[in-house]
Amino acid sequence: MKLTLKVLSLAVAATASTFTFAEEAPASEHTVSGNIGVVSQYVLRGNTASLENDNAAVQGGLDYSHSSGFYAGYWGSTLGYNAELPTGTDKSFEHDFYAGFSGKITKDLGYKVGGTYYVYYPSDDANVFETLVGVSYKNFGLTAQTLTDDVTWGNAGDTYLLASYSYGLPKDFTLNTSLGAYYYSDSGDYEGISLDTKDDFSFRHLTVGLSHPLGDTGASVSMDYVIGGKLRDETDLKNKAVFGLKYTF
Repeated sequence: MKLTLKVLSLAVAATASTFTFAEEAPASEHTVSGNIGVVSQYVLRGNTASLENDNAAVQGGLDYSHSSGFYAGYWGSTLGYNAELPTGTDKSFEHDFYAGFSGKITKDLGYKVGGTYYVYYPSDDANVFETLVGVSYKNFGLTAQTLTDDVTWGNAGDTYLLASYSYGLPKDFTLNTSLGAYYYSDSGDYEGISLDTKDDFSFRHLTVGLSHPLGDTGASVSMDYVIGGKLRDETDLKNKAVFGLKYTF
């Protein structure tokens, strides 16, 4: 009996020690995650007039973050057109390489500073670096992204402004909303060729959507409804529903 009690005591002590060590183990300074998915349409910044794909687009990315606030990542998507000028025959692929710093000013107020280098292959005239600055308050965010050079799809100084808000709903649904606008520079190497700027500033889109996880699989489904505004050449953008399926790991 004494031997049994002694063994039980040692087992309890070992278990308690295991829990203690587990609780005291420091959290990793590094976080890596990835995602892959498919969308019914790749709508770039509300542009429903010139869709990025003619069929469903396959997209995916890899993200790294450090406890210091540094982040870096890659995101890519299939496209339904050739980004070269003059237009080639092979369909291009979009590669986005991004990095920056994000952090907290107060408990609820945050910031982000970084940039993205866009690479379209095959293409040379569409590749460009874009800066990003942003602030956030709780579930609300505001960002400004500015092109640093002239490319076939924009002029240096073009700035995309985006306000976003997300809210958790019952049954694990999430409401996602965003409002986008553009400041357009009216001079550049491709003005009059692939660009025709008539407005300096215009409302671009209002997007309202829902997302929901598929159990504990790591996958989620989404539906976004894009209410279109105008392009730089005053083209009216149509409204469009976009459906997506994404797996995060």
